[in-house]
Amino acid sequence: MRVVFLVLDAFPHSVIHHQLTPNLSKQAWLGAMSASGGESLMLSVTYSNHAAFMTGLPPAETGHWGNWAWINNEFGKTYDSGPQGRTVFDDCKAANLRSVAVVGDHKLLATMGALEADVSWPPAGTPPEGTPLDAYGYPKDEAVIEAAASTDLDADFILFHLNEPDTSMHMYGPNSDDAIDQYSRSDHSYGALVDLLEPLWHDTVLITVSDHCQEPTDHPECVNLRDHAKAAGWPVQIRNDGTGAIVVASDEISQQEFAQLHAEILRLEGVEGGVLAAPNIYLVWTEPHRMFGRGEPLTKGNHGSPRCTQQVAIVSGGHPAAQTLGASILSRRPGTLSWAPNIRDLLGISSQV
Repeated sequence: MRVVFLVLDAFPHSVIHHQLTPNLSKQAWLGAMSASGGESLMLSVTYSNHAAFMTGLPPAETGHWGNWAWINNEFGKTYDSGPQGRTVFDDCKAANLRSVAVVGDHKLLATMGALEADVSWPPAGTPPEGTPLDAYGYPKDEAVIEAAASTDLDADFILFHLNEPDTSMHMYGPNSDDAIDQYSRSDHSYGALVDLLEPLWHDTVLITVSDHCQEPTDHPECVNLRDHAKAAGWPVQIRNDGTGAIVVASDEISQQEFAQLHAEILRLEGVEGGVLAAPNIYLVWTEPHRMFGRGEPLTKGNHGSPRCTQQVAIVSGGHPAAQTLGASILSRRPGTLSWAPNIRDLLGISSQV
């Protein structure tokens, strides 16, 4: 059996329709698509969800709370710390199964532990000279397709990732004409990747997901939580993450004081809500149309809040196991943490966590 995990970064479940996205619609029709889509972790951002896709571990175990990790009492980027847990790639290597990773965000290779794959692209996590890049410096969908086409896809586990939907929504907003055009183009790119799988389709289970969706961030002013906290002297560290933010309390603050601080944060203009995710970690989010930061927003679309947790969730393929897994996502909504255990079960491997 070959298991393929294909991620369309930020692609919204809500736009899948036979006219706009015929290739995604075809796989949903041939297989199964969760009626309400999947459910991302909070925060609804890229790197923590991708690391969890391959480990099956929640942020409380990995320290990956968003695009930032809190490890050893300090913030760092998730792609610097790595996935902080045993991955599907580790398990494939231990079981002598061949794995391949071809991604449109080169930082994902380190974030997901995919540098351990037998073949990974971009090589060593760096786009080769001459690779066509999008406005944010990530390989375009066409580069991913070309790399996939030149790779031996007779493997046990394959990870594909297309990044352009996320970039387009950040630049133009998720409801813009430019973003809608991108949905169509990325559906075409998706179809091209599916075509590459055709020779071994009878033995393939294809899992198609997105990590989150996006929302408009067209309010003219960001919510400046970090400067407010500094001016107020709060004993916390904060990292902005789009329409979400991570607040970590100092060891010196009591639980009662931290609870009082929650209330103060929620009174700040532009903050809509928050949730205590760990004894010292509070995840907060903005009101609609706003994002955290300083001054004017740098993007017209972003993510991080609970409003962006809906994912694409489609299972298809020619192997009979695709029908069984597809039936399961029709009866129970899948989420980020669902997929690593499912992949391990399909491949007959177990995590040695």
